Amino acid sequence: MRRRQVLASLGAAALAGCNAPNLCGPRDTEPLPNEDAGWPQQGPTPANQRLAPSISVSDPTETWRIETDGPVMTPAVSGDTVYLSAGVHNDESDQFPVGALFAFDRETGEQRWRTIFGDFYGAYAGCPPVVYRGTVYVGDAGHYSLYAVSARTGAIRWHAQLGGSVNRPVVAADGVICLAQQDHVIAFDTMGEELWRYSKPGHVFLTTPTIVDGTVYVGSVFSPDGGNNESADDHSSVVAALDLNTGDVVWEAARGENFNPITAADGTLYLSGANAIHALDMADGSRVWEQPTGGRRFGRLAVDDERVYATGGRQAVAFGRDDGEPRWRYEADTHLRSHPMVTANSVVAATDNPQSGDAAVTYALDVATGEPRWSVELDGNMGFAPVAGENQVYLSSYRAEGQGVLVGVE
Repeated sequence: MRRRQVLASLGAAALAGCNAPNLCGPRDTEPLPNEDAGWPQQGPTPANQRLAPSISVSDPTETWRIETDGPVMTPAVSGDTVYLSAGVHNDESDQFPVGALFAFDRETGEQRWRTIFGDFYGAYAGCPPVVYRGTVYVGDAGHYSLYAVSARTGAIRWHAQLGGSVNRPVVAADGVICLAQQDHVIAFDTMGEELWRYSKPGHVFLTTPTIVDGTVYVGSVFSPDGGNNESADDHSSVVAALDLNTGDVVWEAARGENFNPITAADGTLYLSGANAIHALDMADGSRVWEQPTGGRRFGRLAVDDERVYATGGRQAVAFGRDDGEPRWRYEADTHLRSHPMVTANSVVAATDNPQSGDAAVTYALDVATGEPRWSVELDGNMGFAPVAGENQVYLSSYRAEGQGVLVGVE
């Protein structure tokens, strides 16, 4: 096992790129060699299926680890590199971590470069990175910005000030970078020029969009006061389909709940709301099926050819893709909150124990039966969504007192 300790000091030499308010580097970059291999986006494709069918881990063995003195998030894996968003502490004032982006060798865990975004404007925002066409896109609280960083060198290509912290990963396809940020869904081209914004009065957008065949799909939270809180009357929440290049509305459908990120597969949108799992026709938003969850709130979904997988509360549940009927249900010892990931034979998710000292655990459940296949106890008490690449699974966790750890297992 190889162990790497991430340097956490912040000095003038740590800042990569330039200090211009927006465009400050090469206006475009070439894709990385083998860029789409692994988990480059948080979907890992724009369809957000969270599916890695070629990955099979049966007896997980730790191969390397990265330790930080601040929080970490779910990484991105592209080709031979792992990209990690993390918080590091300023030597002069370590009350709050500032945002940083790291690149590590996928095989050895050796650090290749780091870029620190921190300054007196803000702190680490906890946004997972996304790799697209040779650039890493990551949100931060400093300058309330979306940053575009060279995947090869760590130099800041451009950043866009958006008036609020960027906490959720972007999604990218066909030369368009798309993100949801509170009051708007916003699209940029790869050179940092804003293309369009979509908004709807009384609605906020809190989840990563989904892109399929030139259309953006996103769900809203109906919030008349403009905050993050859901309305008691959630029947005005919508799912919207937008043209990727123009932002024009293709269709909008009120579906009676406040939605989490959307998963798309074979002409159907799968999504979870406050009281049900839904399947909608991608063409017009009409309902294919709806499966009530008995008041249990599930988060992001994952799919394979046969099932839709959901995690929420202490449960992981598999639903049939064709009819929405439950196929199996697994009850964990504590909160099973991370987004699930589906491999060749397992659905993998991590627990989250922020109010206790208990270590988080990543579980791998059999896709057909829900029976546990293996588990890994994590260093932190908050486990994040697992990702995969080249027959290795990457597990990140964070301990409330400040330490973050990323491990690779195979």
